Amino acid sequence: MEFSTSSIRDRSSNSSRRANQVRIILEKIRIPEPGSTFPRRRLEELLEKQLEQFGTSLVLGRAGTGKSTVACDLAKNYKNVAWFRVEATDIDWDTFSQYLSSSFQKFASRLAGRRSPDQEGENLETRVLKYLQELFAELELKTVKAPLLVVLDDLHCVFDAEWFETFFKGLLSYQLPTVQFLLLSRSKPPFPLWRLRSKQKLGVIDESLLLFTHGELEQFLTETHREQNDIRSIHRESYGRISKILELLSD
Repeated sequence: MEFSTSSIRDRSSNSSRRANQVRIILEKIRIPEPGSTFPRRRLEELLEKQLEQFGTSLVLGRAGTGKSTVACDLAKNYKNVAWFRVEATDIDWDTFSQYLSSSFQKFASRLAGRRSPDQEGENLETRVLKYLQELFAELELKTVKAPLLVVLDDLHCVFDAEWFETFFKGLLSYQLPTVQFLLLSRSKPPFPLWRLRSKQKLGVIDESLLLFTHGELEQFLTETHREQNDIRSIHRESYGRISKILELLSD
């Protein structure tokens, strides 16, 4: 399903253009339904702690390590959730920002399709920062009664965008106790994270923490009524990656 929404207009000092019409694919802004999942309280508690402390957590791991599944399990604890599954086609700022705004449509309909006023000669960096300022001002009003979890899935798809570093660091400059961002990515952003982490702006969960421990694998096999004779070999061959565990169990 799709719906149209007007984009934020972009003007340069020499020319102007009409706002693009972005076709919003609703599946990209819906919470996924991963089916039956195995609750991993260890990871949920770690994420809850990071989000409470920093407001934003970055989860890093290759495909098949369970990032989205963990996020879905965590989202069940929130009354209000906004989800945006990013794709490479969202690398244009107008497209990305409209999708992000549209992800709040059930929670704050005023944000869906919103347009930021532009001015003659206004550069992209200024537009990105203005968008974030207006976004957080609105979210602060809307989250008085209940907190909001915002999930940006597959964020690595727009790492090469010229606006990404401004957006990422600008996002971390806003800290509302009622708004928490969970960023899912297959790789690290193309700039150092240590300064952001040292300033208590960002929590990070590396792939090593996503891997199933021996105890989690044992519990998983028990709850799914699987044979446990080969726990050690399964854990060794899968390296703890859930996608590989399921593949080995299906053989």
